[in-house]
Amino acid sequence: MKKIERILYASDLGGNSRPAFRAAIHQAAVNDAQIIYLHVLEPIGGAAEELINAYLPESLSQARLDKTIAELKKRICQRLSDFHEEELAEHWADEVKEPIVEVIQGKADKCILKAAHRFDADLIVMGDRSSSSLARVFLGSTAQKVIHHSDIPVLIVPLKADSGN
Repeated sequence: MKKIERILYASDLGGNSRPAFRAAIHQAAVNDAQIIYLHVLEPIGGAAEELINAYLPESLSQARLDKTIAELKKRICQRLSDFHEEELAEHWADEVKEPIVEVIQGKADKCILKAAHRFDADLIVMGDRSSSSLARVFLGSTAQKVIHHSDIPVLIVPLKADSGN
């Protein structure tokens, strides 16, 4: 296996996602790797998107998206700061490079794979909240789609149901 230099950490910003980020931090510390913290903003879709597009000029629609992305980046930076204060200071604070924060819009699995290639990632780390095997079979999960289509290693961390962290 080639050396891990860049790790793409994909987060849905949901609660109980710290175990997956801990796994990414651990891999980054052990491998002296850079983390790219990715959040994918799913398109609104359906009637809501049609309504927005019908009544808002394209420039305002783009401005709304830009504002949303900026707010999400700010939220991610705060989460990173909180994580650093609460967990990193005593463990790997000096061993972990500051993550690159990326927020993009699109279908999560496709965006994760494209970002992994764009950043030349050597590992993808992400959590999986699928509640049951049956749910995965019928609905699929982002994690499963990424595993199925990725040509680089993917580390999946099982996460508990969302409750706000």
